[in-house]
Amino acid sequence: MEYSDLGSFLSERMRERGVTVKRLSELTGISVKHLEALREGRFDQLPSAPYLRGYLMKLGQILEFDANDWWEGLRNARPAKNSAPTDELPKNRFKKEPVKKYIIPGALAIILIFYFGFRFSKIFGQPSITISYPAENVTIVSQDSVSIIGRMTGGDTLKVNFETISAGQNGDWQKTVSLQPGINTIEISAKKFLGRETKIIRQVIYEPPKSSSSSAPAL
Repeated sequence: MEYSDLGSFLSERMRERGVTVKRLSELTGISVKHLEALREGRFDQLPSAPYLRGYLMKLGQILEFDANDWWEGLRNARPAKNSAPTDELPKNRFKKEPVKKYIIPGALAIILIFYFGFRFSKIFGQPSITISYPAENVTIVSQDSVSIIGRMTGGDTLKVNFETISAGQNGDWQKTVSLQPGINTIEISAKKFLGRETKIIRQVIYEPPKSSSSSAPAL
């Protein structure tokens, strides 16, 4: 087959099957630019021999002709243009990009969201206070002092009646408070450095024991 007749042959095949250059590009993955070069005989603007043979094989499948016959004619008549080490296969515009390239950035974004969400809670969240004793909101005692026992979670400062106290490594703490006869209001508060404050109120009623006096019987 004549080397110069390929363009006319391809155009005739495309007309017979009602296929446009754009549609043929979509079906084969060959760029419109290279298809036009084939049809117009501009072989110097086509890639090297191995890729050109691949083009013919794809076109043969779609347009139903023997690509090997045309390849033999082209190979004998076309000036040699072999693949160089730096040659790259022309990119298929319709090939999907690998999903893998999006996995790592996506995973990093998720990790950062969780990390900053966790840090936000640690820095700006609200601490919690658990009071072990006195467990009730109102407690009656007969001693002039009471030990407030509890645990703080997630706080930076702890105060009992506005006095800062230290909590243990696991958040446990204890504070002895002096009482006045009657109702004593005790305020326990915990706060994060940049976060919110938690307050708990306990009322302790101190009832001193009644003094009993005994008088000796008169003789």
